[in-house]
Parts: sequence; C-alpha cells; structure tokens
Amino acid sequence: MIVSVLKYLGLYLFVLLVQLFILNNIFIGSSYSFLFQPQLIVMFLLLLPASMSHEWLIIVSFLAGFLFDIFFNCWGIHASVATLIGFTRFYATREVETVIAARDEDNQIWTSKKGSAWKWTYFLTFIGLYHFLYLLIETHGNNFFTRMLPAFVSSTVMAFLLVLIFENLIYKPTRN
Repeated sequence: MIVSVLKYLGLYLFVLLVQLFILNNIFIGSSYSFLFQPQLIVMFLLLLPASMSHEWLIIVSFLAGFLFDIFFNCWGIHASVATLIGFTRFYATREVETVIAARDEDNQIWTSKKGSAWKWTYFLTFIGLYHFLYLLIETHGNNFFTRMLPAFVSSTVMAFLLVLIFENLIYKPTRN
C-alpha cells in the first residue's frame, strides 16, 4: 500500500514538474501562445488505480487540482475541473477492475492491460473533456470560435500525445 501511494505521489510530482518547468515555459509567440495550453494533471487523474473507491477518487482529484491551482494561480479552475473528471472517471472504469483482475502483470499500468483502442478512447475522451471545461471556465466562454475552440483542439491533441508518450516511457509496455 505504501509503495503504491509513493508511486502515485511520484507520478504527481513528475506531472507537476513537467507542467511547471517545461510546458509553462515554452514560448510560441505572443499572438499564438493561447494555442499551447496542455494540462498534464489529467494524466495523473487518468492513471490513478481503477480499483480506487469513488469517494477517494473525488478527494484525490480535488486535492491534485487544488495543488495545481496553488502552483499556477488559477483560482480554483483546476480543482473544479479535476473533481468533475474524478467523479465521471469512476463510471467509465468501474467494470475495468473485474476484467483485468485475473492478469498478474506488475510491470504495466492498468490502462495498458485493457487494450490500445480502449486506452486511446479513454485518454482522448477525458483529456478533451478536461481541456474543454478548463478553457471554457478560463475564457468565460468569450471568443468561442476564434480563441477557445482552436485552443481546445490544439491543447487536447498535444496533451493526448504527451500522455501517450509519458505513459509508455514510465510504464514500459511488454512485448509479446
């Protein structure tokens, strides 16, 4: 149990440091900087164990979002969106634990055990939902078609690619 908690704490610190020191310091240009806003906190939320109870998932999601708000001065945006993602993620993954319980592969994260198509759909759905809600709250719905929608598409695609890369780097997939 302690090892599992430390593993996910390390994952959270990794996500926080990558967001803080790399992603927030990339400068594209003053007129196009709004397009590059990938939020990697969603990676932490999606890789939490499928066996985590609904209550703990909501609490951990809120705390993770709240800490992101403290570091990035977002005034509760991450906390509210992360809590909603934690709440809805439970319903998407409640049957997953029974499907993968028979497998004893310790070197993989549970998303790799389900299958590539399911994993990509799972990641893309929740990453898109997170970015849509985050950008909607951040922009207050203003300039929907000129700023928010392009930022949503580009940030979702970039975050999706980063999540796939980091997930495969951190949790090495086994080759059959």
